[in-house]
Amino acid sequence: MIEIGFTVAVMLVLMLLRVPVFLAMALATFAFAAVFSPMMQPMVIAQSFMRGLDSNAFTAIAYFFAAGAIMNAGGMSERLLELARSLVAQFRGGLAHANIGASMVFAGVSGSAVADAAAVGSVMVPAMKRDGYSGAYSAAVTATSATIGLVIPPSIPMVVFALFTPAEASKLFVAGILPGLLMGVFLLITSVFIAIRRGYPAHSWQGWKRVWIAFRRSFLALLMPILVVAGLIGGFATVSEIGALAALYAAAISLLVYRDTTIRAFWRALIAAAGDSAKILIIIAISGAFVWISARAGVANQLAEAVTASQVGPTLVLAAIAIILLLLGTVLEPVTLLIVVAPIIAPAAILAGVDITQLGVVVVLASAIGLVTPPVGVLLFVTSAQADAPIAEVVRESAIFLCALIILLFSVVYWQPLTLFLVRMTGV
Repeated sequence: MIEIGFTVAVMLVLMLLRVPVFLAMALATFAFAAVFSPMMQPMVIAQSFMRGLDSNAFTAIAYFFAAGAIMNAGGMSERLLELARSLVAQFRGGLAHANIGASMVFAGVSGSAVADAAAVGSVMVPAMKRDGYSGAYSAAVTATSATIGLVIPPSIPMVVFALFTPAEASKLFVAGILPGLLMGVFLLITSVFIAIRRGYPAHSWQGWKRVWIAFRRSFLALLMPILVVAGLIGGFATVSEIGALAALYAAAISLLVYRDTTIRAFWRALIAAAGDSAKILIIIAISGAFVWISARAGVANQLAEAVTASQVGPTLVLAAIAIILLLLGTVLEPVTLLIVVAPIIAPAAILAGVDITQLGVVVVLASAIGLVTPPVGVLLFVTSAQADAPIAEVVRESAIFLCALIILLFSVVYWQPLTLFLVRMTGV
């Protein structure tokens, strides 16, 4: 425990000094070698870095990033936003509701919360400000609703969790559907409450004809997440193959059907997706050394023995894990958090009787909430920049939405059917 504690502490200190995450992890690994294993050959560390990426399943990450980037560049984003606005803009606070609805739709496209916030926020934040909403509130709604992108499939963090634990990505994807939808419902209820209390404006109802037109224009974009889930449930392809097909589908629809993009914009989208994938994959590569260190220290076994000796029930174990992850999520972004924590907590949770699929959804949901909790809160910084609003005001406006998400998290912890009902019904 001393060894792994020292390594994580060095990493956190370096991150607080604004050293890039992958470099902080690498330097922490070398610090561990220097202090606890001075005779350790550099080649061993290099090999552990290479083993971190020794799985074909990691290609799914790049494919899903590509699919989301292509859809954002290919006109699908605006069509999906128009559908959301046509459905709820007539209610008081309708643009805020449309923002949340758009994030729910986008969640089934990219699998990345930051990508969702960038796409939705670029359109909805200016529209909300023009309609009389404060910049801070517009940013808060965009940031908190973008967290849905990590839970509704396809979800890149779920792929990462499956790669570092015995969980199956296909089951995690299906299990994330209901909690992801409930995230949207909880946020919408909160948004309605705020809209009524503050007297936000409503737009006139433009009829079902407009809804039908918006639906027809966005149908092919809406079809992609359905095809992803159907492919996984039907067992027609692996997660990586589904990701590749999703990217090809997005390219075909954007270039051949909608024709709302150019070859240059398409190429820029692929470059952006490659960059986003590289940021994740380099962290995963460096994590190979972290996994080796935790295995050498026997942390997972010690934790499992402690849980077994305490005879604590699965619900309390899961609740404790959720609380720990909420705290860690204030300083670690989701992928790093999953890589560092998942291999350690999974064996102990399984011994305590926690279902690995439910654990995966709880871990991903808790890490998603970390994206809107200071001091790191990546989504808060992204959307505050979009809205040109002080970060402190965005944090204050986000507080009530954050409470709604935490209530949902512990509902998922205490009521297992929220995650496993669809898994059992579909027989994935």
